[in-house]
Amino acid sequence: MWITVDYEPVAAFGLRPSNTTSSGGKSLLAPTPYAIKMGLLDRMIRLGGLGYGVERFPLVRDLTIWLRVPLAVCVNRTFQKILRPQTGPAVWNSTIAQREYVFHAGTLSLAFRLSEAAFADELAFFLPAINYFGRKGGFIQYIGHQLHPDELPAPSQGEYVHLCHATETIGFGFLQRMDDMRPDATFDDVSVYDSPRSDGGRVSYNVIFPYRLAHHGFNHTVYEAEWLA
Repeated sequence: MWITVDYEPVAAFGLRPSNTTSSGGKSLLAPTPYAIKMGLLDRMIRLGGLGYGVERFPLVRDLTIWLRVPLAVCVNRTFQKILRPQTGPAVWNSTIAQREYVFHAGTLSLAFRLSEAAFADELAFFLPAINYFGRKGGFIQYIGHQLHPDELPAPSQGEYVHLCHATETIGFGFLQRMDDMRPDATFDDVSVYDSPRSDGGRVSYNVIFPYRLAHHGFNHTVYEAEWLA
């Protein structure tokens, strides 16, 4: 069984790869499976309680997620002056950091492949409650969802990218670093309140998005979906 859900952008998206520092503000073009699952887990805990989230964590961890990218994205690059805490006479140190803000044009669609049909009703309840992925303030608006007992309908099936599996054949597109929850990850591995956090229960790999370069400037880059060419 599949469940698909559509979101429209409300604000700029931003999500740094997990292996970067706070100063290297390069952004991914779309959320990773780890970010999507953490967003879902957050809503399950807020609405159902901590015990419920811990109980349902294995089902969230094992979700298989596909993504249909927005029709176009524009990546805006900028440098910002920030204050960073430090030890010594000065409490704060002034420095600069690179930031990227990604603007989506079109719908961001997710498809979840479910091993348990009963979990579809729970997803249908919690997915509308998610209002951002990645950077706080990168708001999205839930549009609707659909249940598919068998396979994804054509032609949209060919437009979805498998987010939970590394792209095996190198071809046309935009290479993006992804991360997902390890198959053996526990709730304590991903909990932000657990100390130490180790690697957060992550596994990393590369996925190719069907984007082509449409325009490039000194502070912005525009990509369009391959099927628009």
